[in-house]
Amino acid sequence: MQLEWLEDFIELARTRSLSRAAENRCVTHPAFGRRIRSLEEWIGAALIERKQPLSLTPCGVLFLDAATQSLELLTAVRAQFKGGILSRDEPVRIATGRTLACDFFPDWYESLHQQLGSFAVSLVTSGAQEAISKLSTGEVDLLLSFSSPLTHTLMEPERFDSRVLANEELLPVSAPDAQGQPRQQISASSSGLTIPWLAFSPTLALRGVLAQHLERLPQRLALRMVYQADSYDAILEMTKRGRGLAWLPRMVVKDALASGELLIAGGAEFHVGFDVSLHRLRANQGEMVMKIWECL
Repeated sequence: MQLEWLEDFIELARTRSLSRAAENRCVTHPAFGRRIRSLEEWIGAALIERKQPLSLTPCGVLFLDAATQSLELLTAVRAQFKGGILSRDEPVRIATGRTLACDFFPDWYESLHQQLGSFAVSLVTSGAQEAISKLSTGEVDLLLSFSSPLTHTLMEPERFDSRVLANEELLPVSAPDAQGQPRQQISASSSGLTIPWLAFSPTLALRGVLAQHLERLPQRLALRMVYQADSYDAILEMTKRGRGLAWLPRMVVKDALASGELLIAGGAEFHVGFDVSLHRLRANQGEMVMKIWECL
């Protein structure tokens, strides 16, 4: 099938005349008729009723819509390539989580922009395990993640390079009560109390970080899971509503702490430190990837 056949058929449908359509397409009447028949053979169905006045068959009506849309799309894409509208630069593909994409990446990108100038980025958000898989298979160039037992387990030092970009911490937070105190509060003396807990889903990288820390506490907290989500923002909203205690990254709760919507609900022993890190396959020696790496 040739693209000009689609143009011929669209012109024929517009004029409803073989002779006029042939003239408009600058071909002879017989040649134009042969092109329409070739299109019908390629489709496997008659497209026009060859009688006066000329009309489209039901298949022709259906195909006209498909031909028009296809030609418009192909013409638009061709114009973009010829006009240089689409960037010729391959973007740096970065996998990350939703929270880091919103709360960390923009400022980090600005710092790189100041050193390297503008460069194209394709940001993909997903769960931790899926993001690590994308990096392992080369679907992305870099992984921006919270460091966790999962990243340490799945990312062998022989294959991956890693750099710490920032230090973060999980803070135990709660909505305030009528007296301005945390509704749910933890301390060394609260080990016997059952505390409603807003928990991380297994897909979140920080679930393992928190679990490891809680295991190391000298006293076991009686946490009763009342809500679980795979979004730190979703847990934040439920915490603001007073539904329970949550551990959330400082970058997620900083505004709520500043406004008094949330309060820190436990001492320093319940604060959990972790890193924000960048990872790449050592085999990936792409020019822009290596420029970014050298800036860290």
